[in-house]
Amino acid sequence: MPRDVDVVLKGHSLEGRKVLLGISGGIAAVETVRLARELRRHGAEIHVIMTRAATEVISPLAVRWATQANVDVEWDGDMAQLDGYDGLLVAPATRNTLAKHVNGVMDSPLVMAMSAATGNGTPVMVVPSMHNDLFDDAVTQDLLKEVAVRGAKVLVSPSEEGRRKQPDPVSIVAEFAHHLNRTLNHRNVLVLLGGTESSIDDVRVVTNRSSGHTGFAICDGLHRLGHRVTILAGRTSFDVDDSRFKVIYSPDAASMKCWAKDLIENDDLGIDTVISAAAISDHVMKESFSGKLSSDDVLDLQLVPFPKIIDGMVSWLGKKRGSDAGPVVGFKLLTGDDDEALVEAARSQIERSGVSAVVANDLSWVQGDGRRALWVTKDEVSELADVESIVVAIDGLLLAQG
Repeated sequence: MPRDVDVVLKGHSLEGRKVLLGISGGIAAVETVRLARELRRHGAEIHVIMTRAATEVISPLAVRWATQANVDVEWDGDMAQLDGYDGLLVAPATRNTLAKHVNGVMDSPLVMAMSAATGNGTPVMVVPSMHNDLFDDAVTQDLLKEVAVRGAKVLVSPSEEGRRKQPDPVSIVAEFAHHLNRTLNHRNVLVLLGGTESSIDDVRVVTNRSSGHTGFAICDGLHRLGHRVTILAGRTSFDVDDSRFKVIYSPDAASMKCWAKDLIENDDLGIDTVISAAAISDHVMKESFSGKLSSDDVLDLQLVPFPKIIDGMVSWLGKKRGSDAGPVVGFKLLTGDDDEALVEAARSQIERSGVSAVVANDLSWVQGDGRRALWVTKDEVSELADVESIVVAIDGLLLAQG
């Protein structure tokens, strides 16, 4: 039976990772309970070091409850701060703690841990939280620049109510996982998501029911696993804007095709992999009407087939990246079909387009509580239970061809 200390696993981006969580004495330390539980939701094994000042903001007992881990405040003979951790997250990071780290002051287990991590190349992320007048001070800016020069990631929130508040725990853990997992083998991924539309007149469009939620969940998952993601978004049921990603909006099918080619060929982005999760229209208006049609008109709409964008992606990627080109993953949605028909449709796409794999599903699976999709390659078919399983399958393919 679940206990109040338990969490529901949301992802595997920190699974098997030993994370040292450092807490210094800013008021944002009150957010530690939420932050620690979010780290655990993504599989992190946590050890905590608090400064004495932090214990005046939040009790070690509360932190112990949230992390289900040891909490160190004082020096001890085990020197746990020097153990082999996979990553160090300091949140909040006060100016006092940053200044001690930059200037080599070693008066607490936390600043020793920061020095040790810098020295042995352990990924470090610091999350400063303070009033704007303190944050904007030249000394603070110099400290943050020096910390970044030494290899740490600095995560800063936008100014709000005169302060640089600590970002929400979901954002912190997502950025920390990306920083921890990023390696030279990780890909620069273009993800197409959402639906497309074709104009009937200046007001109305023909479209589909794609929401874009699955595509965005894939973007989030791949980012957490260390990949850099660019989004080409069609029409969605939510705001795709997210500071982690470069986002291009293009709900028109023809425009999306042009953008996909341009983004793949963009030298600055270095796109080497494409995930085509968008529901791109198979048919578009032959010719749209000018102005707004009368609501009393009986419409005879002429729809014509639209060339499949995915058919050009492997070629565009190969011409731009050559032997460094990564995989292209397609999606196939059918309705009312059995597994055999889904696999046949997916392999038809593989043969026609040259994609490496296809995520195939029936509409009833998307809307139901059972399995989520089939993972289909030229030689393999396997079941994917949920969106997280789709992310894991794609990540495995990307790294295998990295």
